[in-house]
Amino acid sequence: MTLSPEQREQLRLSLLRFLDANQTRYGLAVSLLLQMARNEGRPGLERDQVIGELLYLEDKHLIVETLKGVSPENPAFRITAEGRDFVAMQMS
Repeated sequence: MTLSPEQREQLRLSLLRFLDANQTRYGLAVSLLLQMARNEGRPGLERDQVIGELLYLEDKHLIVETLKGVSPENPAFRITAEGRDFVAMQMS
């Protein structure tokens, strides 16, 4: 699935909303974030696309990868304070 710039922006905002709704320090796994994004009407979305957008958000300091002692090969991410502020500004 090829994403337009607008679709990519919406995916980034969706990922931030999903992570903002998660109140644990453990974050959400990429596989769960992919499923949640697909459930929003992106059935052709692929794991690599989600990972690419997560890396972008990480580079912007809006999210961080969580350190997992069990199954570190399955990355998970959580939102940062800066990411929460960004989401709040988008909602106002």
